Amino acid sequence: MQKTLDYPLEVEVNIPRVTQFLLFAVALSAAGHIIVHLLSFLFDIKNTPFAGIYRFFNMGEEANFPTYISTLNLLFAGVLCGIIAFCQLKLKKNTNSQWVGLSAGLVLMSMDEAAQIHESVIGAILENYIGRGTGIFYYVWYLVYIPIVVIVGFLYIPFIKRLPLRYSSRFCLAALIFLVGAIGLEMLESVLAEAEAFAYIAISILFEETFEMLSIVILIHTLLLYLTESNLTLKLDFVNQKRRQLSSAEKC
Repeated sequence: MQKTLDYPLEVEVNIPRVTQFLLFAVALSAAGHIIVHLLSFLFDIKNTPFAGIYRFFNMGEEANFPTYISTLNLLFAGVLCGIIAFCQLKLKKNTNSQWVGLSAGLVLMSMDEAAQIHESVIGAILENYIGRGTGIFYYVWYLVYIPIVVIVGFLYIPFIKRLPLRYSSRFCLAALIFLVGAIGLEMLESVLAEAEAFAYIAISILFEETFEMLSIVILIHTLLLYLTESNLTLKLDFVNQKRRQLSSAEKC
């Protein structure tokens, strides 16, 4: 007979350890990017059996280790916001919709990071109709994403103001670092790409991707602190239909 647990499974989250692990993953991604590019200056690593290692750690490539870390972190942050939204709904607080919006936005960003929607879909469509941009707008997908960022930012100002300062300040810091990396440094990369300054592009990509990943780690750390102060205990209880019916019958 199969043994079963008669109580829900409780998951304890050690915030410092989780944050340290996530920071280690970011540091490993950055270190890998630096090492493979240093090796590329010593010999033509792209045309050797080690080309796979170059692509695996190169932050300028897709479907590799840095992309995997960024995707998982964004998804993790989205799930945490979803948990907070669920708690807000149970407590009937009026900030539930904002947390749902944050959760949905982060999950969509996770999908975008994994599938490169902004470049392979949005960017490709815009380039087909208006052509490749110039200068800081070399990547034309900015024309869609920057207005979205501005609109969402204004919509969330009241939400940020209602949060305690210890959380709102961290949220703003995470957003600032992310925007500096995702838009500011990528605009710099646009200028370098147009000038064909490929040696500097690798450095720009390093800071761009590291800033993006670091900002999400700050966000995750803040969300975990918020959940801790909420005294939330997450219990996993996988109940099959037969057990549910027996439980209902016992209550009757």
